Order: sequence, then C-alpha cells, then structure tokens
Amino acid sequence: MLFTIISANTFESHKEIRLAIRLLNLLAPATILFIAVVLLIDPVSQLSAANKTSLGQLPYALALVVALLAYGFNRNQILFATLNLISAYLMIQLGLQISLDQPNAYVLFSILSILLPINITFIATYSERGLFTPLGLTRLAGVLIGYLLLGLLWSNGALATQLPNLPTNMFEMFFAERFLSNMSAVFYAVALLTTLIYFVTQRGHGSAGVLISLVASLFMFIWFDLPNVSTLLVTAALIAMGIAVVQSSHKMAYLDELTEIPARRALQDKLATLGKHYTLAMVDIDHFKKFNDTYGHDIGDQVLRMVAAKLASVSGGGKAYRYGGEEFTLVFPGKDEAQALPFIEQLRELIANYPLYIRGDTRPEDKKRGAQMRKQKETSDHTNVTISIGVCEKTDEYLDAAEVMKQADKSLYEAKNNGRNQSVAAHYTPETPKRRRTRKDYA
Repeated sequence: MLFTIISANTFESHKEIRLAIRLLNLLAPATILFIAVVLLIDPVSQLSAANKTSLGQLPYALALVVALLAYGFNRNQILFATLNLISAYLMIQLGLQISLDQPNAYVLFSILSILLPINITFIATYSERGLFTPLGLTRLAGVLIGYLLLGLLWSNGALATQLPNLPTNMFEMFFAERFLSNMSAVFYAVALLTTLIYFVTQRGHGSAGVLISLVASLFMFIWFDLPNVSTLLVTAALIAMGIAVVQSSHKMAYLDELTEIPARRALQDKLATLGKHYTLAMVDIDHFKKFNDTYGHDIGDQVLRMVAAKLASVSGGGKAYRYGGEEFTLVFPGKDEAQALPFIEQLRELIANYPLYIRGDTRPEDKKRGAQMRKQKETSDHTNVTISIGVCEKTDEYLDAAEVMKQADKSLYEAKNNGRNQSVAAHYTPETPKRRRTRKDYA
C-alpha cells in the first residue's frame, strides 16, 4: 500500500494544490483499504472453517505489532487508534457472533457503533506526548475505560436489562438495509470532520492512521451482515496503520518540518551514494542572528522558509537540503564548480532581489495579495535577505564527501569575510568580463 508522498515545496506558490495533495495522501490508504476489502469478501467466504478461525486471530497479532511500532516511534495517536479498534473487535468476537434479534446483542452492537467514533474524535485531537506521563495515562484510560465497563455489563449476560433507560431511537437503523443508527451516523460524521480539520490545521502525524481506523469501523457496522467483514476490515486497517507509522516516522526523519525540504539525515544518505564527480555548496543566511534579534523568531522562521523555497527551485540537476540552523547544502551530482556556479549564482541573485514583506499588521496572510504588494514595489514593510555560498567540487585531493564539505565550508567563510552576498569556489574563479574600450581610453 505504498503511495507517493509529494513534497509540498514543489508547489510553494500554490497553497491550494499543496493542501489537496496532503488530503490525497491522507485519504489514499483508506481508499485502498475499502477497495481491498470489497475484493476479498467473496474469496474469504470460501475458506474452510479452520482457516476462518485462524484468520479471526490475525487482528490480535497485528494489533500487537502496530502498537509496539507506534510506541517505539512515539506515535500515540496511532497507538490509541489501534487499541480502540482492537477493543471493539474483541467485543464483536465475544458478543456479536449471534443474531442481532437478541436484545443483549442488539444493545451491544448499538453502543459499540457509538463508542468507537466518540473515541476516535478524542484521539484525532491528541498531541504526541509521552505515553507514561500523567496526561498520557489519562488518555489511555479514556480510550479503554468505555470498553472495560461495556465488557463488565456484557459479562453479566443481561446487558439490555442493565441499561433500560437508553433512548430507543438510538437503535433505529440509518437505512432500512444497513446496520447503523441515526445517532451513530452523527458521531461518525463528527469524527470524520474532526480528523480532517486537525490534519489541515495541526498536521498531526497520526491523522492517516486515525482516518483508516474510522473508515474501517464505519464500514464494519454498515456491512455487519456480511460474513467475516469485521475480521477483514480490522486486518486491512491494522496493516495500513502500521505502514502509516513507518511512513510518518520516515518523513519526520528525512524532511525538515519547518522548511519542508529534505533534512540533514537525507543529505547524509545522499552523500553516501554520490560518485567521484560532484559539487557541494554550503549556503548561509547573512546576519541571521541580527535579523532574529530585530524582528523576532517568528519572522526568522519566515525567512528560513522563503530561502528554503528558493533553494528548492534550483536547476541544473541540483538539490537543496537543510543542514541545520540557517545553513543549507546544495548538491550537484556529475557537475564541477564551473558547471554548478551559474545555477548557484542564479539562486543567490534571486534571493537577494526578493522583497520579503514582514508578516505583521500590513502584510496579508493571503499569498496572492502578498504577490500584488511585491509587484507594487512597496517599501514600508519589506526587507531583503542575502546569502553567502561556499562551493567545492570533488577532486582527488579529497578522500570523501566530508572533506569536500569541509572545504566548501572554508569557502563559505571566505565569502563572508569578503563582504557576504557572494559565492566563492574552492578551485574555480569565473573570468571577469572584459570591459569594452571607449575613445576615452585612447585619449
């Protein structure tokens, strides 16, 4: 179920497109889950009784694996979503393998169809905190306590009589041929809206896993009359959630969250795969500390995002990485300094000439309006940012990429000492264009 994650920096000037791609990445696993289950319902129904029994135990093993992965990568959203889903599955296997015409089973089914989306709504708003903290343990208890109480009532064998005051309309079918109450449908709609809103506004790393569990449980109740539907949906959901854990963790490790370009770990992996012919450029934002002190760290972050977006647009086969702090690295595989410098200089001039409007009372949040302001060349609330660049190509005098980078760093400090806002190469000096002679030269 691997699907491509498209970096948002490719569409830096198109916020709507970036959001659409993020939503697509969120919805893709749930969509694939839905299709897979539809295709598997009939083949699974042909299995022997023994194989069906073995298949029914698979979700428990998968839940353990996903829970351990989520805990190991500090993905508590997915951990809680896993516990929520497997707890409901356990109740289904214990108490709902009989006809829903029986009062106990009907009440259990109806309560489960409400408890699941309620828990998912709260899980969708969880921030990634430590599990074994007072807050983390409280949240864990909040997910499990409903199932524990429900299990105790069910174990008495008289669940329907234990809860005589439940409103009867709770158990009305949403559709004549579907096993979903009106109230449950409302809670599922709230859970879906909450998950999507949190994903858009907070960029929760576990949102994909939460949505997967939501979709799986919804169709589990809608198609409850189909054979093995709970086993199939929970199994597929847990597999997708495990992939979501690995995928989100990989993205966090290799993509810088602030600038949305590849991070230092991605750079290290890239350097390990380079051949014998390449060029590295170390980039540093000029006077960045002074800029932070003058405008504040929020504006400093704005500068970092702007510079990163411009560097990410590098041509000539180059690729930009955030090295750390206000430093970036450009990698040009297969190019020497003379070949890479024109593209590097193009970036330097692009950034130096870019009017950065300070986001305050006079700068709108809307990027279209911001672009209009730049076209009008307003000067009241904008500044310019410059960068210094040190360049070095791989030659026989350097044993590995670390030495090339060290030399590029030396060239970077030379650029700063020479006045900043310039590029300095370790081995190559561009020829200064000859000035055309005039009559005054011969006077």
